[in-house]
Amino acid sequence: MTEIWDIYDRYGNRTGRTMKRGIPKEGDYMLCVHIYLLASDNRFLIQKRSENKESHPGEWDITGGAAISGESSVDAILRETEEEVGIKLDEKDLYYAGRFVKERRIIELFFAKKDFELSDCHVQKEEVDKVAFVSYDELVGDILMKRGRSREYVELVSKAAMEFLHGENS
Repeated sequence: MTEIWDIYDRYGNRTGRTMKRGIPKEGDYMLCVHIYLLASDNRFLIQKRSENKESHPGEWDITGGAAISGESSVDAILRETEEEVGIKLDEKDLYYAGRFVKERRIIELFFAKKDFELSDCHVQKEEVDKVAFVSYDELVGDILMKRGRSREYVELVSKAAMEFLHGENS
């Protein structure tokens, strides 16, 4: 079944229009969500994208995806986390780290800390080949930079990650 997405303006307001899964037209934006999930030992969960994915197949990344029509960013991140890696979060677990706008996408960034092990993850095979834990340094250097995330995005994630690692928002 084809996903239907709400169309947003650059400022994150729903336009009242929808689109089928794909690339928004010029001037339109889709809502995406990313979550940086920390285990109790302060390692980050990453996932290897399925080799069958349209974009960035086989690359290591964080959990996330597009909000479907009617979903808030919180609804979307709770759904995506449970669907892709089998970890159930509650809204109270989430820390909103900010918004990043690029290439017809509004990306809402979240962090959460939860007590879990890799064996607790149940991956969605269509989306994810495997999961692993990495340190903060590995996340920023080996995952985000190699994945081609922009400097501004990495700076936003780094600031929020350091707040979490130093207990300011955990």
